[in-house]
Amino acid sequence: MKKIVSSILLSTFLAGSAFATTLNDKSPYDANFARMNQYFNSLIESHLSSSALNNFSYPRTDIQDAKDKIVLKFDLAGVNKKNIKLSIDDNKILTLKGEKKESKEEKSKDFVKKEIFYGEFQKSIQLPENINENKLQTSFKNGILTITIPKTEIKKPKAKLIPIK
Repeated sequence: MKKIVSSILLSTFLAGSAFATTLNDKSPYDANFARMNQYFNSLIESHLSSSALNNFSYPRTDIQDAKDKIVLKFDLAGVNKKNIKLSIDDNKILTLKGEKKESKEEKSKDFVKKEIFYGEFQKSIQLPENINENKLQTSFKNGILTITIPKTEIKKPKAKLIPIK
């Protein structure tokens, strides 16, 4: 999405530059218009590159719906196990909360670009009705949290025949 928006912004900027060039002889405001266009584009781009927007899907997740179980894998590289909380509510919504803490020494460095996510996160996933959350199993290995939830048999609703009088 960021690449699409960046290309749109770039094409908008180029169109603005072309517009300014076309009117070069006719308007004394062309340079100001081009500068203003560049300023607004940089504002939009800086907001799109903020860590909150870049990490809206953090942590990355794989969901496998097998015949007898559901397997969820969360990529939590760099997250300490004690900073992870996992819950499931009565509506079968699985919620993963956690925090990836930044080391103190990195905060003092000057970065040219910073893409690694640090901070609190939360992700909720609606699970199907036919799961047995009491037999849920978890494992955390090499930064991957794996959750395996066995499925139960789907109970088909019985239709009751109602006599018509």
